[in-house]
This record gives sequence, structure tokens and C-alpha cells, in this order.
Amino acid sequence: YHRALDGIEEDSKDEQIGTTGNGIGPAYEDKAARRGIRIGDLLDADVLDDRLERLVPQKRAVCESVYDVDPDAFDGAFDVDELLAEYRSYGERLAANDMPVSCGAFLEAHRERGDRILFEGAQGTAIDLDHGNYPYVTSSNPTAGGAATGTGLGPTVVGSGAIVGVVKAYLSRVGAGPLPTEIGFVEGQTPAGGGDPDRGDLAEHIREAGGEYGTVTGRPRRIAWLDMPMLRHAARASGFTGLAINHVDTLAGIDEIQVGHAYDLDGETLTTMPATTERWSECEPRYRTFDGWSDADWDAVAREGYDALPANARTYVEYVGDELGVPIAAIGVGPDREQTIVLDDPF
Repeated sequence: YHRALDGIEEDSKDEQIGTTGNGIGPAYEDKAARRGIRIGDLLDADVLDDRLERLVPQKRAVCESVYDVDPDAFDGAFDVDELLAEYRSYGERLAANDMPVSCGAFLEAHRERGDRILFEGAQGTAIDLDHGNYPYVTSSNPTAGGAATGTGLGPTVVGSGAIVGVVKAYLSRVGAGPLPTEIGFVEGQTPAGGGDPDRGDLAEHIREAGGEYGTVTGRPRRIAWLDMPMLRHAARASGFTGLAINHVDTLAGIDEIQVGHAYDLDGETLTTMPATTERWSECEPRYRTFDGWSDADWDAVAREGYDALPANARTYVEYVGDELGVPIAAIGVGPDREQTIVLDDPF
């Protein structure tokens, strides 16, 4: 029922957030309200049945009374018996394979053995629930601090290792909300008066070269120049110790590359994001322009290393690292793992 409610709620909004429709928001609502169903609940059919008997009528009432939608139109999504049968089987599979564990204790045991642990954040800082451009955000914390709350290892443990920020050489996003350095325009996502419709061809070129379509939805992503105030905010929120810059090859062949170096807001210069989304939507980017670089044999560049990068590309990535005050750990010059120039391996 979380997926069904996600779509129902999104369709009811005048200005849509751009949810993937996977039910993430409604699931987090239940978690925050202390009524969510947890993995451990799937292991006991009686407990699961009790949870569903209490929750499903609530969800049906929301559909009918709030949204005037028939819950029976969703193929069993709001049927206690069907849900119990399906999710009890998941619990049986989990138990049979001895999969449920106490996450923090499990990871700590590996850490004490000297095993290396990699935490990978999804999405990005600008859609972090607490540090992003609310309400155009996800329901979790993809910043580095989320590795502590999400795993049960303490912040002194999580923060004791390297924290590598991963960024594209440009910017993209799916969904609504401000995007000051946006190139082009995406119908239904770019706010009224936003973007730069005159540069739609350039945006489309980058979108196609970079494969910029939503992983889940398939929607075209909005394209923007790299936004340094946003990136400075991300570096501060997560405490970057290094930076990996991907899609350097995607920008090849463009004569001039622009970067939003700062914002102008009410006559003031801002070098980081303002406190509210409303103020962020009023920011005008102040650009710096870099000479572009030609296409190259990127496999050869990856093999030969940093010095094989086109000179203008080196100038570009060095600017980004210098602005953040962190070393460049890696540079991506293609979609394959081997098409990466590793300058500083945290392991």
C-alpha cells in the first residue's frame, strides 16, 4: 500500500515533488509515526497479522476519506489476507537463510576483525531530508551522517575513515524545485521562469551523452552547470576528505564550460546555499567560464593516468578541488569501472 499511496498523494498535489512512486515517502511516514512494519515483524506471522489488521484499515480510510479513491482498485495492495500471505513468505525466506541480524553488532564484529567497510550514499545532499532544498527532498539522509544512523555504528567510527564526495562534472536532477544553473527546460519539472530554454539543444546533448534519465522512472533529468555553492554546502554537510569527479568525458566537445561560482541575492554575494528553498529560488548564479576540451580515447586516458587528461579538463577539475579545499581522489572518464583515474585510494 505504500506504493499506491505514493502515487495517489503525488497526483493530488498542485506542484509535484517528482517522487519515483516506490512508496519511500509513505514508508518513512509510518516509521516516524512509530507504526511501521519492520523486517523482524515478518519473522512472526502472528505479529505481522496483528500489524496489518491495525494498519490496513487506516490506509483504506485515507484512500477513501482523504483522496476519494477506491482502495480495492489496487490489486490487493489494501487487502490484509493477500499482504499477510505475501510478506509472511518473505519472512520465511529471510529466516531460512539466517539473514536478519542486528546491523550495528554485525558490522562491529567485522570491523574488529580488521575488515574494510564501505558505506555508499545514494542520491545527494540537495535532496537530504534535513540539509536539502525542502520540500523537494527524499525521506532519508544521504549525507555522510546517515551512515551512522542507518547502520548503528557511531559517528566516531564512521567519521574515522575517508569521506569521498562523488560529483558529476555538471549537475542533473529529476523532479521539481529550484536549480539556479539549469540549462534548458524540462516540461513538468523546471519551475515557471526557471531554466534557460534557449540552451535546450546543449542540455539535450549533455543528457544524451551522459545517459541522464531517471533510473526508476525513465524521466529525462534536468541538466545544469556545476553549482559550487551547492557543492560547498555538500562538502561541509558531509565533511569531504576527497572528491571523485565523474562524467568528465560527457562534457568533451563543448567549446565553453560554465560553472556557477557564486550566487547574487539582493545585492549580496553568496558562496553557499541560503537557509531556505524560497531564498534559493531567488538566487542568480555568477558564472566562471572555462575553455572546453576535445573528445579523446578515454580508455587510453584512464590507463595512462592524470597527465593524459586534456589540459583544459585538468584545469577544470583542479579548480573544483581547490574551491573545496580537498584533494581529487578519482576522475571518471567513462561509464565502466576501468575508465577511472584513481589518484588517492582510501583503502
